[in-house]
Amino acid sequence: MSNTIVTSTPSTNPERTLPWRKWLFAFYSYTTATNITLTSAIWIIYLATHGYSPFAIGLLEMLFHISKFVAEIPTGIFADLVGRRKSLIIYSALNAISTLLFLVPTPALMILSFVLSGLAFAFRGGAEEAILWTLSGHAEPEQQAARYSKLYSQMFLISLVSEITGNSLGGYLGHLLALLPFICQGTISALAIIPLLWIPDQKVERGEREHAHPLRHFITGARAVWHNPALLGLILLSGLTESCWQTIYFYYQLYLHNFGFALEIIGLAVAASKLTSFLFTAAAPAIMRRLPERWLLPTFVIVEVLGLLMMSSPWPVVSLAGYLVLFQASVSVLNPAISTYINKRCPEAQRATVLSLQTGMFSAAMIVLFPLFGLGISHVPYSTAYLWTLEALAGGSVATWAITWLLKRVRRQNIHR
Repeated sequence: MSNTIVTSTPSTNPERTLPWRKWLFAFYSYTTATNITLTSAIWIIYLATHGYSPFAIGLLEMLFHISKFVAEIPTGIFADLVGRRKSLIIYSALNAISTLLFLVPTPALMILSFVLSGLAFAFRGGAEEAILWTLSGHAEPEQQAARYSKLYSQMFLISLVSEITGNSLGGYLGHLLALLPFICQGTISALAIIPLLWIPDQKVERGEREHAHPLRHFITGARAVWHNPALLGLILLSGLTESCWQTIYFYYQLYLHNFGFALEIIGLAVAASKLTSFLFTAAAPAIMRRLPERWLLPTFVIVEVLGLLMMSSPWPVVSLAGYLVLFQASVSVLNPAISTYINKRCPEAQRATVLSLQTGMFSAAMIVLFPLFGLGISHVPYSTAYLWTLEALAGGSVATWAITWLLKRVRRQNIHR
């Protein structure tokens, strides 16, 4: 097996496409290891028990996203020009280190942990989806987008199963010993490097790489986004919907903890929310075949808005149903759909760089939303904070549509001149 494959259009030669199954198995093994998130359902509670207020936790998470945001573009360029597999190896190593720093939760080490974690996820950024897109092309060159949506959903399903397992075990391990989930998580993150060694690296063609300058490479990718209003709109919408979901997901742990639930129960509740995600992620390719892009996106943004509306209800059963069903269903369909629509419009040579703009937009939104939500719940009920998030999501979605529509109109006018 070759140690490197370039990002040119995959060959239809069966002899060349044969290894993709082995590469995909290795990629899914890496996905499994990196998504056994033993600490995901308990880290906020862990910090809260060590004296960190919700606002302080929000500031640490904001620091994570600042670090990630600053590093997104350089790491995206690194993935395109140096190697996407190398980018994921660095991610796994940094993620292991940042997790183990939780063993001594002093302010200085927590700051370092969140900075390293942000840097790690920046290296993951566009590299992960770029590798999967290339593997999709080797699997089915003539139907790359359709195959990608299937493989992305499979990857998401594997991630969900791993997260369910991790959330359930994390709460149990944390009950035995508070440090145990972090020790195990750091070890698993390091082990995720092993299957990556079976995947050939991906980078631009040698000739293009020799003449490529990082700044010029970024400008080319940014220009491709600017001149494609639909691509720009998808990146903006992705950052908005994902940041709203991620913020609620983390603070929901604290919401349940405030009701007096034990760590084991909170872990199981978070794991239960993944069941809806699992079902809708499995159905996502079929939904994408039946609903065109112009209908699918607004439909599931509205589903996310309705989920937030139910969560703001004073009745606990209605609130829980909104979180477990509608809120999870929305992101489970939007994630693979938006990823497929973006990848279809990406220039191949700048794919990881453009995808890093997508994850960078998510980080930019989280820098604002996460600490504001933490500050909000320190002064108002959760139901009010959910309504504020709903307003931000609805307003941002309308603004994104307006920007996209306006740019398309300007492009059409320029063409007809």
